[in-house]
Amino acid sequence: MSEIWERRHRLDKERREKMQELMGEYDRTIYYPARKQLIEDCEKEGHTQGKFHDNGLGWCWWWCGKCGVSFDKQSTNGIKGDQLGGCGGNE
Repeated sequence: MSEIWERRHRLDKERREKMQELMGEYDRTIYYPARKQLIEDCEKEGHTQGKFHDNGLGWCWWWCGKCGVSFDKQSTNGIKGDQLGGCGGNE
């Protein structure tokens, strides 16, 4: 059996770990706090309905067209993230 997949997996894993190592401090000190503030500001202003997503496993939600966060998560069996509801796409 070819070792190509194993070599690729190892190479991708090494790259991912190096990227996490190099970006870790920046993400913790700059990116994550700024992203959190952006999402909070967008929520205060009001998220806009961007793309609708149905994961095929009983849950659906909207992606905000401005900040990219998911919101209004609902279950096809009537359970909603914060209230009762159902998936409909245009509710």
